[in-house]
Amino acid sequence: MTDEPVTVAVVELKVEPTYLQLSREERAAHWLALQEIIAAHPKVGVVWHDADALSGECSDFVICHFQTLFDYHCMWEEIKDGPLFMTPYFNITRVLLGMENAFVAYDEKIGIEVGQPA
Repeated sequence: MTDEPVTVAVVELKVEPTYLQLSREERAAHWLALQEIIAAHPKVGVVWHDADALSGECSDFVICHFQTLFDYHCMWEEIKDGPLFMTPYFNITRVLLGMENAFVAYDEKIGIEVGQPA
């Protein structure tokens, strides 16, 4: 195991009606631009989830994996500087942060063997 566990952020988003009023082609262009920003930050793993048909709380959520909080922060600064958030087409409604199996890393640090997590 690494010295520091991987940090995970679940970013909940709410789509604005103005975004849904765009044509599918316009939305695809925004998606491609977003993918370029994400690709420019290879230290942050990103998986985007569409949830509006399944949840009344958020329309989308993004799961990010990263080792350094600053890498994650820089990616989101760049995303927020773009049209998806400046127009705004999306708003961040909640962010959950956690560390993958941090209890294992802590136990190893204090000399307790707990085995590998499932």
